[in-house]
Amino acid sequence: MPVGSPDTLPKETLQNVVERAEKILGYEFKDESILIKALTHPSAVEENRDAKSYERLEFLGDAFLGGIIALEIYQRFPDMNEGGMTRLKSGVVSGATLSKVSEELGFEDLIIFGESERGTNGRGMHSALENIYESIVAALVLDGGIPVAHDWIIKTLGPHITRDKAAHPSNPKSRLQEILQEHGNAPVYDVVAEDGPPHNRTLTMEVLCNGEVLGVGKGRSKKEAEAAAAQNAIEAISKEHKG
Repeated sequence: MPVGSPDTLPKETLQNVVERAEKILGYEFKDESILIKALTHPSAVEENRDAKSYERLEFLGDAFLGGIIALEIYQRFPDMNEGGMTRLKSGVVSGATLSKVSEELGFEDLIIFGESERGTNGRGMHSALENIYESIVAALVLDGGIPVAHDWIIKTLGPHITRDKAAHPSNPKSRLQEILQEHGNAPVYDVVAEDGPPHNRTLTMEVLCNGEVLGVGKGRSKKEAEAAAAQNAIEAISKEHKG
């Protein structure tokens, strides 16, 4: 993996990263800076990281990804009910699936990390691979348009859109959502604390329902913290019902 920042890495290194990424994507970028940003971990740009790393792209990509997968599920399984579609979508866009797909595609060797990540034994790689998939989606939307992003998403995630994933909730967030939906409610997640430097931060997340805190969790990324909070809430609800 390249270690440094887009401003300090040799041009040859950046060009190699771009060419390898474009080969994986099967798409040639008109604006290569968008692709470089999509592959830049926050640790590589300590100052103004929101603008120079993949974080803003990740936000945009997450929104497009969810919509495209939801549409594909709706069209592919016309007989599936809302609960099944929700479970299937959650499984397809889960962190575990996205990080696995990103690793299999070869993005692990292309993420630009900062010096602070050297010697951490890849502790944040799982989260980074998940984020990279979403930032790449956004980069494709911005540079090539929605059809380009749509085709790549279906090519890489299409094999994971299977009916069996709709049978049971695949992660704590979807399980909690299903539990609350039975009573017409929905979970709300809120970051209540952020500790540590940008490259090694820990988020504390609360999950609430109708203003009541159901669970609390911590994680290195928003999604990890949400999953931990959801699991904490599920365990609390289970104990309450048993009591």
